[in-house]
Amino acid sequence: MSRAVRSGATAAALLPSALAGAILVSAPFAGTTTSPLANSTTRAATSTTGHSTGLSFDISPVSVAVLGAAEVLLLGVGAGVFVMARRARAAEES
Repeated sequence: MSRAVRSGATAAALLPSALAGAILVSAPFAGTTTSPLANSTTRAATSTTGHSTGLSFDISPVSVAVLGAAEVLLLGVGAGVFVMARRARAAEES
């Protein structure tokens, strides 16, 4: 008895994680424009922001909640694909 190859279920299961990865990789570059790699000026780069104690982050709780909800949704979609594939295989074998 030959088994059917289910490449569609595998691709559908990987799609949410691939999309999430693409968003995570492209997010730091959102809204940026291209600029020359080398600056032709000979002056040293100076910062006048007044912050001398490293990096500071201002992350709102709403953005963290939205990120968490999106991750749970993507996890649910991936799990749903596996459940549907298993049910179809079980129905096929019965």
